[in-house]
Amino acid sequence: MEKDYRKNLLKRFFTSLVILFPIAIIIHIESILLFSVLISLVCIGGLFEWIKNRMGNNFLGIFLISSFGISSIIFVDTFVEKFISAYLVFLLVILNTAIFDTFAYIVGSNFGRTKIAKEISPNKTYEGLVAGTIFSVIYGYLVCIFLNIDLLIIPCFVIGCLFAFLGDLLISYFKRRSGIKDTGSLLPGHGGVLDRLDSHLLATPLLLGLISLVL
Repeated sequence: MEKDYRKNLLKRFFTSLVILFPIAIIIHIESILLFSVLISLVCIGGLFEWIKNRMGNNFLGIFLISSFGISSIIFVDTFVEKFISAYLVFLLVILNTAIFDTFAYIVGSNFGRTKIAKEISPNKTYEGLVAGTIFSVIYGYLVCIFLNIDLLIIPCFVIGCLFAFLGDLLISYFKRRSGIKDTGSLLPGHGGVLDRLDSHLLATPLLLGLISLVL
């Protein structure tokens, strides 16, 4: 059991690096065309998995996934702040959710005892939720210090964590209703595109909007 856990954790880690690599390149290049193409491909992959797995309520699936894609592209194309790039802000938002997910998974898997929604997602615990949020606060504080930006980013990140959790739980509900564990197998350690995208669907649009008001 412990061996399988460590193996899966390594898979998740290396897959995350592979996912972040093209994002980092595009952010460095700062090409809105490449960024739009990448986000569009991710959204198409998520929609394909939603429909393929017959998760139901296709209108909701289209709305959630397209909202993530459209808000991301609009933010990067229109956000203006001379001290920080819109591409970098987007990366910080994505990393916040990833950090929350990672530590919620690690702590929840090893120390989680109090289930949050056992019938929907039995692996989610209050211990994991709290741990993920704490690490998000630490991450947010470091971001504010190193980039010399407003500390109001920290509560924004915390709100992002809560909506990341809700997004993950929402997709877990539809997966359980469809009788599947993962929406695909494209991403080792994660599952499908939608399995990796789930926590970003609600968190990213909201967080980008909040940051637009704060910065």
